[in-house]
Amino acid sequence: MYDKLSLVALARGRMDWVAKRQEVLSENIVNANTPKYVPSDVKAFDFKAVLNETQPAIQVAATNARHLQPAVTDLRQVQKQKKTFESSPDGNAVVMDEQLAKLGEAKTAYDVAASLFQKQFKMLRTALGKAM
Repeated sequence: MYDKLSLVALARGRMDWVAKRQEVLSENIVNANTPKYVPSDVKAFDFKAVLNETQPAIQVAATNARHLQPAVTDLRQVQKQKKTFESSPDGNAVVMDEQLAKLGEAKTAYDVAASLFQKQFKMLRTALGKAM
């Protein structure tokens, strides 16, 4: 029912994007010592595109038939970094400071989306006369 509200859908899409970004960034950190590893990142979240979508065309690529299918994940958003600023002698291009800064940005984006959820439902409760 609440999925039909544009702000709720927008906040949900943003939170899904943040979850995917945190997953990709943590994978980069885990592979910080893997030779010739190039870090990945997720395409920036486009609010305008989300608002214009009637039904998100997001599908998950399962690598095993026993994997569960999450509700929303867009694997097409993940892309290898084309421009790396430094790399180690073994070819690894993960810069830990950069990855940790991106994780901080992701946490801030998640907090903003969660706050938007809370404000939207508080407004609905007020409109229904059930203010807390």
